[in-house]
Amino acid sequence: MQWWRFLHPSALGFTLKTSSQALLDKVRQAPPRTVQATRFVAEHARSGDPLSVLQTLDRFAREERWLMSVGPDKGPLITELAERVPPGARVLELGSYCGYSAVMMASTLGPQANIISVDIDATAIECARQNVEMAGLSSQVTFIQGPSSQIVSTLTGHFDLVFLDHWKDLYKGDLQTIEERGLIGYGSIVVADNVGEIFAPKKFLDYVRNCGLYDCEHRRATIEYTRVPDAVEIAVYRSDPLDSQSQAAPKDTSPAA
Repeated sequence: MQWWRFLHPSALGFTLKTSSQALLDKVRQAPPRTVQATRFVAEHARSGDPLSVLQTLDRFAREERWLMSVGPDKGPLITELAERVPPGARVLELGSYCGYSAVMMASTLGPQANIISVDIDATAIECARQNVEMAGLSSQVTFIQGPSSQIVSTLTGHFDLVFLDHWKDLYKGDLQTIEERGLIGYGSIVVADNVGEIFAPKKFLDYVRNCGLYDCEHRRATIEYTRVPDAVEIAVYRSDPLDSQSQAAPKDTSPAA
């Protein structure tokens, strides 16, 4: 990721705000932001209520410290895609963070669904686990701590939905490992968050749009809890190479800015 992009005028306010928050936390020797958010949830959310947990995380992100969770603006898109997969779906999430998207997907998919959520950060894993437990959804979510490239290579079975929301430079390589392991099949949906100009995972986007294995759709959005432009890429896996007509540039169904 090219950090200089965060100095663009459209993102400068966001950059200054988050940088000042990070500096203040460092001066105060505050715990990691995931820990702060999880404590806030424990204090303010209703146990066993997924919506309350999500709304409390939203409140923390707006009033206390910015969070890089999916957030309420992209949330409906994640819910929409979760509703497109079959009952009892298996989901692979790369990037657990606070557990926001895990709570959202588990509550949408219902008790028969199974979500495997992977994160390299042990603190994030523990915080996500606590927030999922607060939401009453622990039986549906399994957390695995470790580098995504290593964990993915050990997984088996079929995933109906793959949610990429970790380091953007890892998107392409991890997706190719997922393909090589046979973890996705015809109709599996791959969702990649933060693919707008600020983050610009060009290698990943070039791959899914041109490898001939996916039908792609580009949805414009904003960075979580901001007005800074962003986007989400939705790639539906096809078992056979697409014909030349299908390999055209992905359609953009977002409303005009």
